[in-house]
Amino acid sequence: MSLKGKRVLVLSVDKDDDVGRVTGVKTPVVGREAVSSVATLFAIKSPEDSDVNSIFAAINTYDSILSEGYECEVAVIAGSAEGGFKADLKISRELEEVLRRFGADGVVFVSDGAADEQVIPTIQSRIPIISVKRIFVQQEKSVEETYVLLYRYLKKLSEPQHSKLGLGVPGAVLIITTLLYFLDLINYALITLSVVVGVILLIKGFRIDCALKQVWSESPIRFITTVIGSIIASVAVYQGFSLAIMSVTLPDQPALFISLFLSNTIDLLVIGIAIFLGGKAVVKYLEGVPKLWHEIVGLVSLIFIRQVTLDASTIIANPASGATQLILSAGLGVLVCTLLAVVFTIPTRLKKSGSPPQA
Repeated sequence: MSLKGKRVLVLSVDKDDDVGRVTGVKTPVVGREAVSSVATLFAIKSPEDSDVNSIFAAINTYDSILSEGYECEVAVIAGSAEGGFKADLKISRELEEVLRRFGADGVVFVSDGAADEQVIPTIQSRIPIISVKRIFVQQEKSVEETYVLLYRYLKKLSEPQHSKLGLGVPGAVLIITTLLYFLDLINYALITLSVVVGVILLIKGFRIDCALKQVWSESPIRFITTVIGSIIASVAVYQGFSLAIMSVTLPDQPALFISLFLSNTIDLLVIGIAIFLGGKAVVKYLEGVPKLWHEIVGLVSLIFIRQVTLDASTIIANPASGATQLILSAGLGVLVCTLLAVVFTIPTRLKKSGSPPQA
């Protein structure tokens, strides 16, 4: 992207808010003089922090662009020491504030590493990024400095955003290994630790913990009913599969296996889904959401879905049994659910038809 005729914002992002915690300065910081003061104070209080170099590099980039005659501004924004969703949300709010003060057409993003560059999608959702400038700190190689650097990395692990994975996971691994040793199950240590580490990486990789926190903060009732419903549904699938595989010889009887799996799964599965829908209905009722009828129709439909599944499993096991009962169950289910939907939507439609036409 050419800078010709563009208002350029040089942006330094500190995702874990080191600059705020060290200097006590509230971000965002906008303007060369303000940014230079913060950078100097930051360098005095924490000269080893790589974010210092990023801020000074942003000032240098700002001077370079400004000297070429372009309209430019420099700013520093920060996230949160907790990282994750909260950090991204704070960065997004501060970027909006900066853009209100300086209406830029594009951003030159100055970064000191991959961690800060994780916010690039957040920035791009609001303003185009013209270029990314990554700062590498040059260091002398020596044994003493290697030990110092290692010490600083270990000290970094105690910070809130790194301690869970850097200290918590190794601690859990050591405890589990010790317990397996005393229980004379050390032969299973590798499998157990692989499962534990795999689950932790899966949760952190897909940010399942952040999603669960958000769901809990929005509605504890929905969270609890979703967890209970999911557990019951999982048990239903496990039970259906286990009973079917114990009763049937595979691959000689695939149709009978499917029939038994469906018939032994459907009851618990319906209960699990009903708990989930019931939780949503309770939350909607407490919040005064008008479309409560969605969950009511869903709960009624589960009765017919159960019966249709049982009728289908009978036909799968014995194709000669006929499809009359299946057709009646399906037809009655569609008819009842349709009538319920119509009944629940009649008041809304009458209210809309009775409202005066807009000018």
